[in-house]
Amino acid sequence: MGYEVDYAEAKKKVCSSKLTIENRVFYVKLFESPAEKTRYFAGDQKGIIVKEISESEFFFWLETLAEKVSDVENIKRQLGSGKKYPQ
Repeated sequence: MGYEVDYAEAKKKVCSSKLTIENRVFYVKLFESPAEKTRYFAGDQKGIIVKEISESEFFFWLETLAEKVSDVENIKRQLGSGKKYPQ
């Protein structure tokens, strides 16, 4: 399994990070305020955001597509390093 976290491509979509894992694309948007919940989006192969998805759906796909628990932890850490947006 391979995955890529791309901050530059995500910034073009006003998101914190873009995750490509297997043949799936996801975008994550972090906020400066802890009161504001992180938002998750499903994208297509062309990098277009298709729809917003729930946190539970995002983590379902992450755990399903990742081969190892250590991959999931590494991905979570990398996603948390993306740019944080104001409310």
